[in-house]
Amino acid sequence: MSSSVQRRVTPLQFALDLFVEMAPAQRSIDETSPDKDIGYQKNRVFARIIGLGLSARRFVDAAYFIVAQEPEVQETYDVTLSFFKWLMRYDSRNKKHFSSVIRSVKSSMLEVMSAPVVSVDSKGRLLEDSPEAGEEGASTDDEVIVQNEDGDWLELIGRVSVHNGRIRFRVPVELQRLIKDPENSYWTSLLITSRFTLIYARGIYDHVLPSVPNGLTDWLPLDLIRNLPGKSWANNAEFKYFKRDYLEPAVSQINELSDIELSYETRAGTPGSRKKDQIRFRLKRKEGALASKAAMLNSVALFKLLQDEFGLSDKQFEKIAENRAVWTDERIQQAIDYTRWTIRQGTKVKRASAYLMRALSDNYRVSDADKQVELIQSQMVQATKTEEGSKSERQKAVEASLAAANAAADKRRQDEIHEAREFFEGADKKIREDLVRRFVATSTMGLRAIERQALKPASVTEANILALPDVANTFSAYVAGEIRKSARTRARAA
Repeated sequence: MSSSVQRRVTPLQFALDLFVEMAPAQRSIDETSPDKDIGYQKNRVFARIIGLGLSARRFVDAAYFIVAQEPEVQETYDVTLSFFKWLMRYDSRNKKHFSSVIRSVKSSMLEVMSAPVVSVDSKGRLLEDSPEAGEEGASTDDEVIVQNEDGDWLELIGRVSVHNGRIRFRVPVELQRLIKDPENSYWTSLLITSRFTLIYARGIYDHVLPSVPNGLTDWLPLDLIRNLPGKSWANNAEFKYFKRDYLEPAVSQINELSDIELSYETRAGTPGSRKKDQIRFRLKRKEGALASKAAMLNSVALFKLLQDEFGLSDKQFEKIAENRAVWTDERIQQAIDYTRWTIRQGTKVKRASAYLMRALSDNYRVSDADKQVELIQSQMVQATKTEEGSKSERQKAVEASLAAANAAADKRRQDEIHEAREFFEGADKKIREDLVRRFVATSTMGLRAIERQALKPASVTEANILALPDVANTFSAYVAGEIRKSARTRARAA
């Protein structure tokens, strides 16, 4: 069995293959074709990340993408630095800047809370229970009073080590469990997030993406949006300037570069105030966005495999989506393996897509015994091919030896004929006449050659015999034979 059949398609392997393909041409991840997207299911809790710059957000994306590919919690994750930088679209060779990106990530914290979050304050803290504006106990200031400050604050990344062209990093166990848990999650495309060049575009996109299925976010404090990238002049700028210089360019870039269409509205959320301090976003997935289908499968690589190799239709993808609670990635891969195995057995399969869907529905799988049988059969076929190959090689060796022997014999004959001709030309007239006379009288081959030239034996003499091509060749071979006879006679006499 070929390794290509055995290798499972994973997002990490898919990304590595693309990196190997694109790296020689120095093409970055954002130049990847839309049908070769890379991403992972990101838990909704990570939409709370606030205060990271553009490169720092990309660092977190690359790290969490790698973490998401391993089913079990690990102490350390280790990949080549060039691949890691490619995932985060980082092409700078400035080591100091890369170090500052790492420090920025390590200095950031994520608040993880057990209860559902329904609101946030102006500093970006997410609150478990806070009264709506206008209700008794609500603050009339920009900041909502925290009723319950219980929570866990975790660092986004643990120890990071860059050495010998590799990067090793740790992630808190609590965050690893959230990263690896596909529930309460949404699809994040590294291809799309790597395109953003405006930090507000990236920050807003991250924050609103979990709301795509609803098509609308809650009313959010405007100060929360102002603070997405951290502290800057934009935090306190008049709204009209913030809107002109940051909000509008960010929304435009999201609509241009991402897989969603975004619009917003603002309002004065504080009773008796005309100051606009709340914002709400409307959003929808763009037509034909690959991520919408890939999100259902947790993997663009798996989606492309089902689409290209097995030719699943939209209706079949919809059926998979309807049964995702039971038809997990593992079960889909199991059905893929069973369908491939069935085809390898020579079973008549009219349509691979229909057979795959049946295998998925009926939970078909390749048993260990069937795998063992296939392995033994494969080894037997390989042994037969090896034996046939050995026989073929031996036959080729014999044929080559015969060909070499024939070539050597032919060369010897040609050398002898050449030497015989030189001997005849250098001999005295009497010897030449005697050789021609005996040739004409005794050589059947010689007579036939003379007749083919439409000549009579008497017309062939020592003066013209070498001028007749066909006769000359036969005569030279005759002379060579006479020379060998003479040599043997002298050898016996000696």
